[in-house]
Amino acid sequence: MTFLRQKPALIDHPWTEPPARGQMIEVAPGVHWLRFPLPISLDHINLWLLDDGDSWTLVDTGFGDDVTQTLWREVLAGAAGDKPLGRLFCTHHHPDHYGQAGWMTEEFNIPLLMTEKEWLVGTLLVRLGDDVFNEGQDAFYALNGLPKDIRARVSVVGNQYRTALSNPPRSLSRVRDNDVLTIGNHDWQVLALEGHSEQLAGLYSPSLRVFIPGDQVLPGISPNISVHWFKDGTEPLGDYLESLERIADMMPADTLVLPSHKLPFVGLHTRIGELQDHHRDRLQGLVDAMEADGPQDAWQLMPAVFPRAISEDHIMFALGESVAHLNHLVATGRAECAVENGRRIYWNS
Repeated sequence: MTFLRQKPALIDHPWTEPPARGQMIEVAPGVHWLRFPLPISLDHINLWLLDDGDSWTLVDTGFGDDVTQTLWREVLAGAAGDKPLGRLFCTHHHPDHYGQAGWMTEEFNIPLLMTEKEWLVGTLLVRLGDDVFNEGQDAFYALNGLPKDIRARVSVVGNQYRTALSNPPRSLSRVRDNDVLTIGNHDWQVLALEGHSEQLAGLYSPSLRVFIPGDQVLPGISPNISVHWFKDGTEPLGDYLESLERIADMMPADTLVLPSHKLPFVGLHTRIGELQDHHRDRLQGLVDAMEADGPQDAWQLMPAVFPRAISEDHIMFALGESVAHLNHLVATGRAECAVENGRRIYWNS
């Protein structure tokens, strides 16, 4: 479907502060913003209630803990209590977005809309036992040069993913790239966007000029683009950069972006340019590091991607993002790699 770019119908409001606990802010006609806490270093998530006539369509759920369930009961009895939930749309399977999907679909008898790949990966992960998870992750860490003493500490944590979900949804209503959902008075195009997650689904309303990107575009911080042990050999950074190009090509510069973290903003093309520059700089940093010190593994090269010290709590993401950048250099012919003595070594082409 080809969309006409129409004049935006936005509410003029300086969003310098998020909504208070249990409250909503209308950021565009029929589009309401909530903020829920997260028990992680990124301590919040933005969620979106879309007016669907006699019900709400909810975009993402928050974390799979009791605090989030309690807050949802407050919201649905208070600020959003004039009508029920009608359906749930989850952008992707990460637990801050998907953590309450099973509980909400059962508690409120509503369907889950999600891409099939995201649902399948979430279903797989929640069923992996700690032993299988630890074994796979430790092998990935060893291959990429993580020292034995650090591996001994971080490879025994187990599958924390399944502890961050309430109950995983048993089924889904599949959405696909370029599907159009009519929500209230507006059509929303589904965009299947890869890189941050397997097949994250964003929503774009051309009549409102509003884009809900999940984590694909965030202000002030770069979404994590990682290779994880269970998808070793993939090249997500290339997918991510392609998705940014697609978004920039199809959406006008004055699109209102409703990200999952931080504040809503206008200036999509500027932010995409910043994200592209960020990854370009990290790639060049890796090239320079290999030029200076020769062939190295991902652990040795990680400071080129993350110049600041990384805590052990964040090694999975930092090492995974480093591998993603190195794999992109290999895929684009700027680097080569081989396994030597049990470690994967990279060097400039």
